[in-house]
Amino acid sequence: MAPDPQKPPDSPGSPDLQGPPDLQGPAASDIIDMRLLEAMRAEGCPVCVVRARSEKGILDTIISERVLDRGFRADLERRQAFCRRHVAELVPTDRRETGGILGSSLLLGAVLDRRTADLGAAVGSRGRDLRRRLKDARLRPPCLVCSQGATAVETALVRFAERSRDGVWAAVLAELPFCLDDFIALWSKAGSEKAFEPVARAQLARFEDLSRRLEGFAHHSSHDRRHLLTDEERSAADEATRVLGGNVARGGS
Repeated sequence: MAPDPQKPPDSPGSPDLQGPPDLQGPAASDIIDMRLLEAMRAEGCPVCVVRARSEKGILDTIISERVLDRGFRADLERRQAFCRRHVAELVPTDRRETGGILGSSLLLGAVLDRRTADLGAAVGSRGRDLRRRLKDARLRPPCLVCSQGATAVETALVRFAERSRDGVWAAVLAELPFCLDDFIALWSKAGSEKAFEPVARAQLARFEDLSRRLEGFAHHSSHDRRHLLTDEERSAADEATRVLGGNVARGGS
């Protein structure tokens, strides 16, 4: 089919139309490098991938090995907890790992009992006493799954910042589709390191190009200009969702 002469060609520089970065060059010196290279080969932000894999790993371990540990369950809501997102993942993880829901039911029961234990005493309370009781009921220890993910991310960011001093690694880092939050976190680790500047410029150029494509989509969406829409403009909103929301915006990796 002949191309539509009224439709502008897609920009060859658009990130969505380029192939994945060449990962044959960067060399792994240890297990951390190897895991980072695996994350870089996955789709989406590599730091999001590290976070998601770490969180999945600890959830799998909890369901497979820790759920029958009375000491572990006793610590729930006292020294460690589950955030809303990871509470919601307990049953799916249990079904995936064991084919049932016994373990997740035990955990959910322990969490529910602890969170509601003192609420009965709040009935009939008034004024400052009621506010204090309800404030205390909203307090949570840190989520142990999020904490595990944050530790893995910290390791990844430090190592990426170190590897940016290597020209081969830096060239690949410049092309990776980091989400905005994780890119800023990486830049914070790299600081004013001269070697990181090409990575920063390339990533900022990617965000600027994305903004241009979003604006182009809006401009070309009117009925009389719809024929001018390009594929890169049509894909811009989905890409912006991943840039601003991370891989979680499409269900993780």
